[in-house]
Amino acid sequence: MSTTLFVRHGTTTWNETGRIQGWAPVSLTEWGREEAVAVADHLAAARDVDALVTSDLDRARETAEAIADATGAPIETDARLRERDFGVFQGLETGSFFDDYPAFDLLENGHDAAAATAESGESWLDVRSRVLDAAADLADRDGTVVAVSHGGPIRLVTGHHRGLDPERALTELAVDNCSITEVDDEPGENSGESRSLVRSNATPFRE
Repeated sequence: MSTTLFVRHGTTTWNETGRIQGWAPVSLTEWGREEAVAVADHLAAARDVDALVTSDLDRARETAEAIADATGAPIETDARLRERDFGVFQGLETGSFFDDYPAFDLLENGHDAAAATAESGESWLDVRSRVLDAAADLADRDGTVVAVSHGGPIRLVTGHHRGLDPERALTELAVDNCSITEVDDEPGENSGESRSLVRSNATPFRE
């Protein structure tokens, strides 16, 4: 059986200050590193991890390093698992962003906002295409694969399996730092596909 465990990176300094991260080289906070160790220890105890693939952005790699230390799986990188490239918007505060740039507000503009491309960046539809391609390649592997990624891409993967359009996936689904989203080959009641969503936004290491 093939299983993919998508793990969001740990908390970063920009998560805490409410800034758009995109592809910025942002590091984990001390708490983020503790989260990464906690999810790594949980995965090592719960699963035999056959492969570990990560976004090549710093915050994801830091999280993957903790998982590699706990599971013994070597780290591979895949840039398709990156967060959205927000281009010129990178580093801006999230709180006032839609007031200043309403065309990118998914709640107000739906599909048009999902298709909107940030200057020097990409659209949410671009992200969805590349991350689903990456997920399909991960699904072709045997065994359990841990994929360390980011909030937006994991929302889009989850939404794909729930039959949600991109704008609903991005606005309705939660993906906490270091949460686990599991996709495998077992048939699921909410999916007609061969692969199904087993759980999403799970944080068993906090229980």
